[in-house]
Amino acid sequence: MGAPGTTGQDRDRARKARARKLRKRRALRRNLRRQMDWRGRAVPPLGWFVALLAVAYGLFYGSVADPGDLGAAGLPVALPGAAAGVVWGALVVAAVAPLIGVPVIVASFFVAALTVGPAAPGAVSAGIVSMVAGWMVGIQLRWLLVGRRRPPEVPQLVDRSRPRRPAPISRSERTTLAFSGAAGAGLLVVPALLLVVPTPDVLPAWLVVVALTLLWSVPTGWWSGMVQSRYAVGGAPFAAAQWGILFNAWGSAGVHGMPATLTAGMAGITLGFVARRLYEARVGRFPRQRPGSASAA
Repeated sequence: MGAPGTTGQDRDRARKARARKLRKRRALRRNLRRQMDWRGRAVPPLGWFVALLAVAYGLFYGSVADPGDLGAAGLPVALPGAAAGVVWGALVVAAVAPLIGVPVIVASFFVAALTVGPAAPGAVSAGIVSMVAGWMVGIQLRWLLVGRRRPPEVPQLVDRSRPRRPAPISRSERTTLAFSGAAGAGLLVVPALLLVVPTPDVLPAWLVVVALTLLWSVPTGWWSGMVQSRYAVGGAPFAAAQWGILFNAWGSAGVHGMPATLTAGMAGITLGFVARRLYEARVGRFPRQRPGSASAA
């Protein structure tokens, strides 16, 4: 018998509310199980390109960083740091799901900065950026060890065996792309006005770090556009490339380049995405795969 003042309608409403909560809890548990069932993924060529950049940039930042308490700098300091970053990133990502691995990797930055950083900041800068390469290696290792036996779900991509279809830009999308392009350009111009104009001597260094960052972030933004239009699978390699923009900024802090690399990273992702959409509007898009189609993108 219900409490005083309750009606059958109130009890029915309470029962439906309990059922909704139960469905939400079940959905959360199902999503958690899916994320913990870490199978890796085959890293695409663009992912390996990012990995190579991560190692190269790590060695560069580590070589030109301050010598620290040890009074040592240059490539002999950067090489062990980069190697440690690659090995540590690969072990963490290959061993545990990204839900756990990413916080562990980020926490290791601060541990390294507090323990090794004062003595050899160059090694820490090299390790932070090179860890992205280890992330890619760990994804591939997990795929080889687990994913090949139990392949993860892959969304339907495009069917390249069929002719392209027009992909015009709508009026609302044109406005969005225009604002995005302007924001990306602004992220390059405004920091230049704030950093370079007052101190022109930093122009060469600013150009170097911005060019290096754009070489990483523009292809990542292009990749983002490919994922949105189903030309490529996103997943862990794409997430690693995106996180790598932030890792690159953290690593460049040792050479006092963090403001430039952070803004250039955001600008490159935006401009790369806009460029991909403009390219698709010009050449068209392949249609989606039909259900059950074996064609791969």
